Amino acid sequence: MDSETPIVNGNASEPAAQVMDYTLDFPALESSGAPAVARPLPPRPAASGWARPGADVKTKFVLEADERSLKGKSFGPNTDEQQRAGKVSKETGTRIELSEARDGTLTVIISGPKAKVDEARAKVIRELQTQATREVVIPKEFHRMLIGKAGDTLKALEAETNTHINIPNRDVASDVIKITGPREGMERAAAHIQRVAAEQAKLATEHIAAARIYYPWVRGPNNELIDDLTSRFSIKINIPPPVSNNEIISITGEREGVLTAAAKIRAIVAEKEVIAKSLTVSINRAQHRYIIGKQRSGIAEILRSTGISVEMPEVDTASDVITLRGDPARLGDALTQVYARASSTITAQSKVPLWMHRLLIGPKGATLSALVPNRAKVDIDFDDSGDIFYEGAPEEVSAAKAAIEAEVARLTKECAMETVKVHPTLHRHVIGRGGALVSKLKDEHGVTINIPDEATNSDEISVEGKKEGVKKAIEEIKALVAKIENEKSKDLIIEQRLHKLIIGQGGKAINELRKQFPSVNFSFPDVNKKSDIINVRGDRKEVDDAAKALQKIAKDLAESNFQDSVPIFKEFYKHIVGKGGSNIKKIREETSTRIDLPDENSEEERIAVTGKKENVEKAIALLQKMQSELASVVTVEIEIPVKVQARMIGGGRRVLFDIEKECGGVYIKFPAEKSESTKVTINGPKEDVEKAQKVLLDLAKDREANFAEDTVKAKPEFHRFIIGKGGARINKIKSAGNVRIMFPRQADADQESIHLLGTKDEVVRAKAELEAIIKQLNETVELKMEVNAKYHVHFKRVGAQLLKEIQDQNGNVVISFPGKAAEDQRTVTIKGIKQCCESAKARIEEIVDDMDHQVTINVEIPAVHHRVLLSNRGQRVQEIQSRHNVRIRFPRRDAGPAEGEEAAPAEDQVAISGRDSACEKAAEDLKALVPISKVIEVPIDAHRFLIGRGGETIRKIMQDNDVSINVPKDEAQSEEITVSGTVEAVDATLEDIRAKLKEYEEQAEDRKLRQWSMTINVPTEYHQKIIGIKGVTVNELRKKHDVNISLPKGEERTDEIVIQGYEDKARACAAEIEAMVEAIRSLIVSEVVLDVRCHPRIIGARGKNVRKIMEDFGVEIKFPRSEGEGADLVTVSGKEENAVLDCVDYLKNLEEDFLAEYSERNQFISHRVQEQPKPAAASKVEIRGAPWQLDISSSAEFPDMGAANPSAAPVVAAGAWGAARRF
Repeated sequence: MDSETPIVNGNASEPAAQVMDYTLDFPALESSGAPAVARPLPPRPAASGWARPGADVKTKFVLEADERSLKGKSFGPNTDEQQRAGKVSKETGTRIELSEARDGTLTVIISGPKAKVDEARAKVIRELQTQATREVVIPKEFHRMLIGKAGDTLKALEAETNTHINIPNRDVASDVIKITGPREGMERAAAHIQRVAAEQAKLATEHIAAARIYYPWVRGPNNELIDDLTSRFSIKINIPPPVSNNEIISITGEREGVLTAAAKIRAIVAEKEVIAKSLTVSINRAQHRYIIGKQRSGIAEILRSTGISVEMPEVDTASDVITLRGDPARLGDALTQVYARASSTITAQSKVPLWMHRLLIGPKGATLSALVPNRAKVDIDFDDSGDIFYEGAPEEVSAAKAAIEAEVARLTKECAMETVKVHPTLHRHVIGRGGALVSKLKDEHGVTINIPDEATNSDEISVEGKKEGVKKAIEEIKALVAKIENEKSKDLIIEQRLHKLIIGQGGKAINELRKQFPSVNFSFPDVNKKSDIINVRGDRKEVDDAAKALQKIAKDLAESNFQDSVPIFKEFYKHIVGKGGSNIKKIREETSTRIDLPDENSEEERIAVTGKKENVEKAIALLQKMQSELASVVTVEIEIPVKVQARMIGGGRRVLFDIEKECGGVYIKFPAEKSESTKVTINGPKEDVEKAQKVLLDLAKDREANFAEDTVKAKPEFHRFIIGKGGARINKIKSAGNVRIMFPRQADADQESIHLLGTKDEVVRAKAELEAIIKQLNETVELKMEVNAKYHVHFKRVGAQLLKEIQDQNGNVVISFPGKAAEDQRTVTIKGIKQCCESAKARIEEIVDDMDHQVTINVEIPAVHHRVLLSNRGQRVQEIQSRHNVRIRFPRRDAGPAEGEEAAPAEDQVAISGRDSACEKAAEDLKALVPISKVIEVPIDAHRFLIGRGGETIRKIMQDNDVSINVPKDEAQSEEITVSGTVEAVDATLEDIRAKLKEYEEQAEDRKLRQWSMTINVPTEYHQKIIGIKGVTVNELRKKHDVNISLPKGEERTDEIVIQGYEDKARACAAEIEAMVEAIRSLIVSEVVLDVRCHPRIIGARGKNVRKIMEDFGVEIKFPRSEGEGADLVTVSGKEENAVLDCVDYLKNLEEDFLAEYSERNQFISHRVQEQPKPAAASKVEIRGAPWQLDISSSAEFPDMGAANPSAAPVVAAGAWGAARRF
């Protein structure tokens, strides 16, 4: 039930304020700078410890001279051994190689699939190795243990020992087992057989015939006796299950334990056969489970306490007879316990509608617990059929049933459940976005609404709750469905780049459109999907109007957001942007455009410009002019026939991109697609333009003559081998004739096609040469090289990262290092394409040579600087390691002094390992990174200018130069600013600070002139006119005269308006304000009384009607804001008296028409005033410890900018450009 607010003297008592602690209720997020916990990677298997499924493997073994069975029996190239090995090779599909040494030993190498290699090895040993025979005597009863199921054990033993084992058949009365095979295998097989026989000889088995009725005493309560015997003697006791017809108890295990257990069991059976008597009793079958108990605990307890066995009827029979067996003296006690257990629990049932179950249970079972306090003593089950089942003690069941049925009676009287049919396709509309609509219905009417799952395809929505709430919710759902069925949907295609502009900042623009068309829903596609479709759905009448309005907005935006791009060489970007973005901002402000630079890592060299078409063209012209001033950039026009242009542009401008890249990045612009112009523009440095001009003209000439195109397919990893070192190979093919060879770009979807362009004969020649190279690259070879085993770990370190790098760089060749168990620890195998293998081999030799000449030197760097060097996850140190191929190790923080070193402590020593020459260069680079500190004096009044708004300026200087700048606090009254970083970075930063100081001094005089102010007196009633709607008028004055205008705020009742700026501009602004006041004073004002009920009619939707009236008569109309006294008084003001009087007459006519219409419409309507419910008192919340409650004058709470620790790590800039930026 809903809780009610207590009433005191007829009014709701004021709720106590809720106190919240900001630090507890709004905890701070974890610091982003917290070190991430690295997860250990799972161990990788050794390179030689795993073979790819289906891959060939190789095995090798040696036969000594005295083990060879066919040695010396034949001569020549085709010996008996070779013939037999060839036969085995043919049978198993493997390759077998034989090699005989001078001492008579025979080396056998077998390669092929792993399973076949194992089979071939066994056969070769049988054929070539000397065979011997041995007999082993094993008792006949143990033979089955050696054979195993279907002979599997025997086969496994033969395969393992390479022998043949002959076990006599069961019909043969012999214990002799014959073993034939190599001496070593024969001995291992014999030892295994004897070991199995010895183990079996220690075991014994006993069988005891006992009637099934004695099994309960044999087992004991809860199998306690059997478990005790099994654990004590380590034996197995098998008692037949109840469904079995067998009555033999089997005991197996060690002989002594088996005999002891068998004696114990036989004694129990013999005792019960003498004294056990039986007694039968009939008890209702429904009560049997209470006698049995959970996991037969009831029967076990009776057996333990009385020694009487309780036998229950079979489950599949209808019998209710229970049999008790045991000592006659204890049968009575057992019977008493059986009756007590049977009558201890009863069951009952209640019929309750299924929808009430949830209400009876309540949230987390709270309602049910309140109805049935002794919930633990009675089991209540709510069935899907609607029934409620009770189980427990008789008195508990009766109380629970009565309480629940009383609650059911109350719910039946107050609540209801109804269903409404709604087509499944409309269910999502009933739910609303994020469940908002259905939640609103639930909250307003206090009901539960169950909407079926989509998979059921049901059209019934059920509503449960108070009868009145259910009725209202059903009505609202029906009204909503009727409205939705009257809806219309329309798709509009609008460029996706305009979607964000249509939505507006924070959804402001689209919300205005939604207010204009409240029944229409606008759905935009996901930003990650390349879709231009906007869906408009809503009332049929409004959808078309909304679509037209949206299309008009899109058209206006498209006109004001025209986009074009201009090619700018990347080396000029920093000059185009200017210091702090000054140049690019100036262009943006002058042209009112948005300018986007490409990403730093992008191959694109075009800057995008967005805005109105004429502004975009102006901005592009300025950018091109700036580039021309920075370098000798020229523009040349050449003539190329229109029919040839299409051939050159085709293929996604592939040819043009290749020419632009070849000629130093010039920009080539062809006429529009349907243009008849023959002029082609080339823009770039003079020499590059001349080169591109020649290439284009030659290409155009060839295109008109005998010209051909073709492609060659090659794997991407082959491209670098086709190109050759420094482009030597590909340039040789090109120079042999007039042919252009173009490899795929990074952005191309097809990364295998190499395009050829040239005369027909030259293209055919070049294609043939390329295909020959590719064919050679596709040939797979296997190379072997020797690498000292001590260097193997270097290639396998950190998950074999170095090895993978070599493989990736060389066409994914397979490099195999020998495993730990291999005999040859020096041979490394490389498989793959010939040139890739040779390249990988050369790389491995280079690394090994570096390690052979590896040295370790110590560089003294104070430990205080180590954190700075390792900042940003050690990125700069890693770059030095990668550049010089060395390893740099910093000492641990807890490292003690090194032995024999007195000049410097161990914590200052940084170890560099690698090639001697590389170590020296790395040491120099590392020392260059050690930060230094320099001090520059800056006047205190310039500190704030240097810091910038929100620290923007000083943060930019620190990021650009990768330094740390420490500005003293205000209370220190110090002019010294400390700059910390590398030598070059610190010097560059000092220059930037000096430039800022010069700029500050230049602006000082201008700031002084701008501080001039004057005060004018304007009556307060005219202030609102000067401010204008939403401050439009005063903002225009500020912008026009470049001044600051301060008007009284809040409850300040003063006529003074302060104007601050340049003196001439401030006086001009004051004159314009005074002119505005004079114009307002000269207006004709007339007041007219109009019935307040007609005001909405005169105003119209969103003020549409009143705006038209004001435009028609050239007047201003003001309506009262309050609803009290003077609510009917409307003010009309204007420059001309006649216009004001005409407008007043027009308004009175509108009032008369409205009142006449209102009287006719409402003369038969009885107006009933409904008493409005009093609003509930708002709850008060008091927050303590919030940031806005801190002392702003405290330097501890609000520290000054730049007062960072000079020893802290410098801020690392994200890059010269970072991601695409807009200025």
